[in-house]
Amino acid sequence: MLTIIEPFFLLGGALLVLTALSLYSKRQKHLHGFWQVWVGKLKDFTIREFRFYRMGVLLLFIGIILRIVNLTII
Repeated sequence: MLTIIEPFFLLGGALLVLTALSLYSKRQKHLHGFWQVWVGKLKDFTIREFRFYRMGVLLLFIGIILRIVNLTII
């Protein structure tokens, strides 16, 4: 069961994070948003972008936890 659910969390999380970063980059009219997230300089997210980003990070975290649980159960 965990093997089926895990990719949906990982893929969904990655898609939400990429959506937030692409919305930010489109609004700022440059592609630095993709690189600034690693430096921690994204302080001007809109509420919508921030929600996408945090939900994506949450789904990625849950997907990683499910992966660890799945590997330890087998």
